[in-house]
Amino acid sequence: MMGTMSDSARRSRTILIALIAGVALVVVIALIAVFARGGPAQYAADTPEGVVQRYSQAVVDGDVSTALTYLVPEIADTCDRIPVGTDDMRITLLETTERDDTARVQVLVVTVYGSDPLGSSEYESEEVFELVRAGGDWLIETVPWSLAVCVDGGAQ
Repeated sequence: MMGTMSDSARRSRTILIALIAGVALVVVIALIAVFARGGPAQYAADTPEGVVQRYSQAVVDGDVSTALTYLVPEIADTCDRIPVGTDDMRITLLETTERDDTARVQVLVVTVYGSDPLGSSEYESEEVFELVRAGGDWLIETVPWSLAVCVDGGAQ
């Protein structure tokens, strides 16, 4: 009878160890999945999406001079600079329509405003960038107001 008890205990211990190992494996896989996810996709610099992505990143970083390099010269050279917002922003590509020498890039802009006892406030809107191809490069002709770095001349 004693031999049966230890076999039963041994079987229970083996099952317990297998369960713990299984849970540990699931936790490790979940951690790898979370940390292996990279940042947002990086679009090629010579595409409308890439130009919008780099312009938007420059605006979010507060780098107006870099942002201006992505605008058509007629706008960048003559517009009045305005301070860029310091709110937390996320920009997500929704759709791109490209035709010969023009492109339309639709994005979702999510702006987070501070926080209060009930959490942070968010505002989201779908916005559109209009681009033109000049000398083989894509340049922004019209930007959404929430990502504008200057006014007058079309980039507003």
